Amino acid sequence: MRDLLEVLRVQRHDFMNHLQVISGLLQLKKYDRAGDYIKEVAEELNRAAVVMKLGSPGITGVILNATLAASKRDIVINSTIETTLGFGPGIEIAVTEILGEMLSTAIHTAEVSPCVAGSIDFEIRERDGECCFQVSYHSRENPDSLALASSIVFMEDMAAKVKGRLITGASAGGVTVISLVVPVHCKE
Repeated sequence: MRDLLEVLRVQRHDFMNHLQVISGLLQLKKYDRAGDYIKEVAEELNRAAVVMKLGSPGITGVILNATLAASKRDIVINSTIETTLGFGPGIEIAVTEILGEMLSTAIHTAEVSPCVAGSIDFEIRERDGECCFQVSYHSRENPDSLALASSIVFMEDMAAKVKGRLITGASAGGVTVISLVVPVHCKE
């Protein structure tokens, strides 16, 4: 609950900053720039609205908390969500825990440099009777590192409990991918 209150506090702060920028642009009579800025903010809010429409409060909370934690480390989470979800309570709790661990692992092992912000691509897609949650990012650690390996063991155990599977991989270019695939028909 504290984490969600922190998310709301940050969102309120960001909203107030946006209003100040718009006000300043209008005072400077930069109407075109103010209009463009309003469009940018509206697009940002529309992306956030997709997360809020998920049929899972737990998963929504995990995504919002992860987005806040990532921003504190200069990491941006780029989300693509193509489902509204709909698991039973037991499945939802397990998926929420796994997803939280996936995002936390990505945030803590993502490559961030002084000149370039880190980036994590996060996707939720429902296809062929399965729901796939995927996190991909440039890792500053070897995918076989102890920190990543211990998280993977936990996530694999949890995935098995919900008849899902955890898939991990890394490219030669340093991109780490962690995917959780769960049957949609597991609605309990």
